[in-house]
Amino acid sequence: MIRFNKRKIFSVKEADNLSAVEIHELYKKFINPNQTKIFSSLPFGKDVFKYSEGVFLYTKKGKKILDFTGGLGVLGLGHNHPKILKTRIEFQKKKKVEVHKIIFSQYMAALSNNISNLLLSNLTKSFFLNSGAEAVEAAIKVCFKSYEGKKKYILYSDKSYHGKLIGSGSISGSYKIEKNFPTMNNCVSFRFNDYKNLEKKIIKCHKNGGVYCVIIEPFSASLLESCSNEFITKLFELRKKYNFKVIFDEVFTGFYKSKKMFYFQNFIGIEPDAICLSKTLGGGKSSISCMVVNDKTYLKAYGKINDTFLHTTTYNGFGEESVTALEALNILANPKFEKKVNNLSTLLNQKLIELNLKHKDKIEKIKGNGILNGIIFKSPTDKIENFIQRIPLKMIKDKKFFLKKLIATSISCELYAKYNILTSINDSASSNHLCVSPSLIIDKKNVEYFFSCLDKILSKKINYYPLKVIFDYMKN
Repeated sequence: MIRFNKRKIFSVKEADNLSAVEIHELYKKFINPNQTKIFSSLPFGKDVFKYSEGVFLYTKKGKKILDFTGGLGVLGLGHNHPKILKTRIEFQKKKKVEVHKIIFSQYMAALSNNISNLLLSNLTKSFFLNSGAEAVEAAIKVCFKSYEGKKKYILYSDKSYHGKLIGSGSISGSYKIEKNFPTMNNCVSFRFNDYKNLEKKIIKCHKNGGVYCVIIEPFSASLLESCSNEFITKLFELRKKYNFKVIFDEVFTGFYKSKKMFYFQNFIGIEPDAICLSKTLGGGKSSISCMVVNDKTYLKAYGKINDTFLHTTTYNGFGEESVTALEALNILANPKFEKKVNNLSTLLNQKLIELNLKHKDKIEKIKGNGILNGIIFKSPTDKIENFIQRIPLKMIKDKKFFLKKLIATSISCELYAKYNILTSINDSASSNHLCVSPSLIIDKKNVEYFFSCLDKILSKKINYYPLKVIFDYMKN
């Protein structure tokens, strides 16, 4: 075991050779102690991963793990896609220009063209950043500055998730907890998918100044629920009447997660003033996001010469990130890829229906669309339900809801421990399902393996030991 001291500087080789125990110790000391305690108590937290390829992770001890998480949206194209690796290696070998504050990037120029053309809309002006939350904040800024009212309000859903920065956190209903952090002024929430409540809030804000934008997730990856056609229609009627901007957050859902290239394309004849994209855009190798806005909004916000440099980034150019995204979009834009994703979505839906019919005693609900799906499990017994109700945890408002999340966690642990399948549970306070959202590149054989293993678990008595481990930790 490596002896840690204040002056230890690890080499890459030393980092590569760290054991699970040593990694836990470093995480505990330098990163996040509570996360370390929770994850290290679960099966996947005891492994060290050596390399990854496609939809598989390989541990140092030689285990081959089927990654059924889709990288929580990031790994739409799987781990280390060969075309993306080749593009990045060639870029590095030729010593291409990576970043520079004041020179043009041919790669970023091409990437902005491709994104606008794939959107099939009037969204033309791109701004590139590192994370989805930053893209959200860029969209807030451009909409705010393009609005001329004296007092400006932004409206967001009470169940939304847009990120964990100060601005994006201020408008994330599922994340925002009063007095946790400072918040932006004039942020008003409305009930998710409730157009009457939205209209009521807009009218009130309009009387007190004006609404500069409404931000929504057309499909919520946390809830696995879509905004209704009725809600979207009313939103755009209100936009026309009150002259505010609409932001669509498709950070998670963009790039074929819903059979369409972008989820908003499921609604006929509408388009936002700005859209936020990330995750799959980076091809699983780059931390890149994008905010795309229409010309009208852009010109109002940044059209004057004095506004030219109001919103720029240190990493202007994004050379390797841009070529990675270029390659990712070329893979995604191939008609054969679209057909493959549609077949995958159909297969997942069929398997979920079959599983639900067979295990109605243990499955409460199947949710989702395309490759973004989830399974909510029923509470096993009244005894366990009564037990959790007595646990004095003030942070949990709905303990029955949380119990179902723990049951999903137990099943996830069993999938990993018995069958070498990695799954995920959404960390949103509004979610309690087992995520069934693999990478877009997964094949039929591996989908069928996942459902076969889950069927075996549900056909027997479920092992609730992981649930007990989490209980014990939280009580302490």
